[in-house]
Amino acid sequence: MKIAIITQSYYPVKGGVAEHVHALSGELEKRGHEVVIITGNFTGFDDNFGRNVIRIGRDLTILANGAFCNVTISLQFKKLLEKIEKKEKFDVVHIHQPIDPVLPLLATKYLKAPKVGTFHTYQKKNFWLEMLKEPAEPYFKRLKALIAVSSSARQFISQYYKADYHIIPNGIDTKRFSPEVKPMEQYKNDKDFKILFLGRMDPRKGFKYLLRAFPLIYQKITNVKIIVVGGGIMKHWYKMALPSELSPRVDYHGFVPNDQVPRFYAACDLYCSPATRGESFGIVLLEAMASGKPVVASNIHGYNSIVKDGQTGFLVEKKNPLALAESIIKLAKNKEMRNNMEKFAREEALKYDWKKVTDRIERVYKEVLS
Repeated sequence: MKIAIITQSYYPVKGGVAEHVHALSGELEKRGHEVVIITGNFTGFDDNFGRNVIRIGRDLTILANGAFCNVTISLQFKKLLEKIEKKEKFDVVHIHQPIDPVLPLLATKYLKAPKVGTFHTYQKKNFWLEMLKEPAEPYFKRLKALIAVSSSARQFISQYYKADYHIIPNGIDTKRFSPEVKPMEQYKNDKDFKILFLGRMDPRKGFKYLLRAFPLIYQKITNVKIIVVGGGIMKHWYKMALPSELSPRVDYHGFVPNDQVPRFYAACDLYCSPATRGESFGIVLLEAMASGKPVVASNIHGYNSIVKDGQTGFLVEKKNPLALAESIIKLAKNKEMRNNMEKFAREEALKYDWKKVTDRIERVYKEVLS
């Protein structure tokens, strides 16, 4: 089967959608399928990590749903997409966020092969969909099969387009993220209790609430530090917001190579995601759980379907530094509880192994072709 996968996320190094596309394409190739990823051009980036990638248009970064998002734009999309399809002769086209402007929506319109759409987003309302619900409906109807990564994602898109959606979650490479992975060398013999935050420093990711919780944590546990992997324009503001005496206890690493990401999970004692909204799934939670780490996360849509409160970690009220601090302190002081959660977290993550997830997506492709 020859499959086109289309995404305008910053492929392959940023965000859950990009991770999804990268892992899915790799698993499909292992099964003998030929996969072509169609995405945007990103300044200063030309590493495709072994995938067959066609880059078109140019990238524009905008703020949407509390995060900085990529939009791929071009005046030549119709011509470019038709030329690619004529050459490649796809059997199936899999479009991620197929109603999003500009590349996904126009791919939904112009590509002729049978199309599958996956919806990743959760939010209460969306201005774009409110305005263009009816004009975009003919494009939506061109999708032969619909996937939502969670019940939250299905709930959101169903406000605008009622249809039958397959709920197929994001997957996780349970060999890449594993308790067997060795930690980053600098933390190998570090005796501090280490809290990991990994992700873009977008407003909705809530990193500031972890920083506000940190002085409360430090009052009870002095041998504690935060490891931060990720970046963004908010980083410098966040660094200034922390009391100066605690600054040495926060290690900022920025964006790191993909092969180092599992080693940061391996280095921490727990993973914290204080996101405030807009998370349809939470793949970082699965990465942490697969690495055998307990999770402290906000009790929001998308997260509360992954974390089993009290078993794989704790769910706390969003935007509540005190609740964050209390849960982190509880885990830091109770090694037996952490050990039990680590074991159960790993067992839960195995249910989301990419092999199992790809089985289900592959079945959707075959249904579409039949």
